Amino acid sequence: MPRGARTDTRVDTAVAAGCVLVALALLVLPDSARARVAGAIRGTIVAPLVATQQRAGLARRAFVEHDSLVRIADSIVQRSQRLDDVAAENARLRGLLGLGRALGWGFVPAEALVGRGMGDDHSLVLSAGRSAGVERLSAVVAPDGLVGMVQDVDEHTSVAITWPSPEFRVSVTSADGSAFGIVAAYDGPGETSYLLELRGVPFRAQIRPGTPIVSSGLGGIYPRGILVGTVLQQLDATSGWTRTYLVRPAVRPADVTSVMILSPERNAEGVESVWRPGVEALTRRLSSAADSLSQRARDSSAAIARKRALDSLAVITPQAGSAAVSPAERPPR
Repeated sequence: MPRGARTDTRVDTAVAAGCVLVALALLVLPDSARARVAGAIRGTIVAPLVATQQRAGLARRAFVEHDSLVRIADSIVQRSQRLDDVAAENARLRGLLGLGRALGWGFVPAEALVGRGMGDDHSLVLSAGRSAGVERLSAVVAPDGLVGMVQDVDEHTSVAITWPSPEFRVSVTSADGSAFGIVAAYDGPGETSYLLELRGVPFRAQIRPGTPIVSSGLGGIYPRGILVGTVLQQLDATSGWTRTYLVRPAVRPADVTSVMILSPERNAEGVESVWRPGVEALTRRLSSAADSLSQRARDSSAAIARKRALDSLAVITPQAGSAAVSPAERPPR
């Protein structure tokens, strides 16, 4: 047996023997003396042990309650996340229903799946095909604007290319019709690769940042009036007598779950009234921002003019307590 274990056993035996002797001694003591000794033992030994036991019980209940509160909090977080997902899905469905009411006719609704599993980052597999009336080169739209174009059609499914595709092109115009051009995917570094590029804008036509860009209806694929995006800035590179702009797309294909496929008959009539409220709202915000900047510029110019006037008055006005001296009375230098 190890020495430490033998020592511990002897100590335990000695303590037990001492307790037995004390108990025997207390049995032979008178009742009054026994009560005093018992009170002393309760006050010096038993009371701290009872307090320690109570604190241990409170700590154990606190740990149990903490675990219960953590489980409740986790459950609440999970429910709130599910509610956020449900709210987002309801918002998408409301937007799709609103788009259907605005179009009225000439469209085929379809569910959209991002085509990443097929090795293509620029396509959507749609749940509607030839049997539903889908035709090749039909425009694909979402409540926020243009998504892309149907490239291949099967009996019950179809494949659409989205605007990030190198093959994507759409003839566009500014919301006020003052500028025309061609929008394609922007081949830029990093995050700018998820933007669009507006090319071929005549040099005399300058587009302000924030201007909505819509499809022009030229080319026969995309009807006039679909919101494509908003202008961010002019790019430094220009080609001859044209300008090039960077455009923020109206739709992110990764967020698209449901779309509308427009029919050729609908293309002939146009869809300007569908996205007009959104385009007008963007135009109003742009005009308000421009008016605010103009007002600030006017206020700044007025403040500078007042400061200059005050400075000129301070130069030509004599200081207090001194008399003005005419040039004829000034002594020669």
